[in-house]
Amino acid sequence: MDLRNKDEASPRVIVISDKKGGLPFSKGILASSISVTGLDIITAHKIALEIQDYFLKNKIYSLSLGELRLLAFRFIKDKVSLEYAERYLLWQSVGKLEKPIIILIGGSTGVGKSTIATILANRLNITRVASTDAIREVMRASVSEKLIRPLRGSSYNAYKNLTLPPSGVEPVILGFREQVLAVNVGIEAIIKRNIEEKSDIVIEGAHVVPGYLDLREYSSRAVVQQIVISVPDKNIHKEHFTKRTVETQGSRPMDKYIKHLDKIMMIQDYIEKLAKEKNVRIIENYNLDNVVNGILELIFQRVKSEFSKVGSEYTKVN
Repeated sequence: MDLRNKDEASPRVIVISDKKGGLPFSKGILASSISVTGLDIITAHKIALEIQDYFLKNKIYSLSLGELRLLAFRFIKDKVSLEYAERYLLWQSVGKLEKPIIILIGGSTGVGKSTIATILANRLNITRVASTDAIREVMRASVSEKLIRPLRGSSYNAYKNLTLPPSGVEPVILGFREQVLAVNVGIEAIIKRNIEEKSDIVIEGAHVVPGYLDLREYSSRAVVQQIVISVPDKNIHKEHFTKRTVETQGSRPMDKYIKHLDKIMMIQDYIEKLAKEKNVRIIENYNLDNVVNGILELIFQRVKSEFSKVGSEYTKVN
């Protein structure tokens, strides 16, 4: 197809069209979509700028979304590698699966779940991020006082609200389990709602615990990826709380968490034990970029597997 606009008097605006209409080309949006592959944002912006220069040099002012994707594929392959080019095309074609992406990020307090969830959502252009702490608070405000005992307090001190004193069981873990079971009602409701709306979402929180949710019932209607984040080193875990205190301008003081660090580490051991039993991937958070890229790799492999299940080829651009 000849992409050249024969009307030389037309304004120098590059229009990308699809079945719904046309929008002006944005190198920022293109760079964002390229960075999903795991490429750093500087390289992604450089490729997007070169593509824009290519359009202007060749007087290309109108092209389809499919043609843009093929051009991006070619530029990424030539400038970086075929592997990253295929990753780009894979993610751009994920809509063909007609399944939402549901990413579940668990781990104990202070391992960096919310930061990772935010970065991941931005990289994948996912607009919905839900925290299980927020879910817990909404549930507390919505149900009877008699029913919310397990929802009181943080994950590491929920044991203080146990109805009956524990016998033969570690109270910290028992209290945590009761709170997880209660919050899971809200998590399941959010998952089901997003599946019905076919909307992608990242759900993060200490209450996303392997084995507590039966994810098999969603496998035919969504691409669900569960991950557990861990910080095994106690001193590094302390540093996370210090950083959190600064980032939240003191609204989440580190002393509050460091005081309960032994309980938090106990819960982390419990979550990791369940993750190993359920074959859920544990990623240690020593380097934020490595963690995000590791999760992206897991999601790419899941999406690629979904395409092979349905016998569809993501390399075919409409």
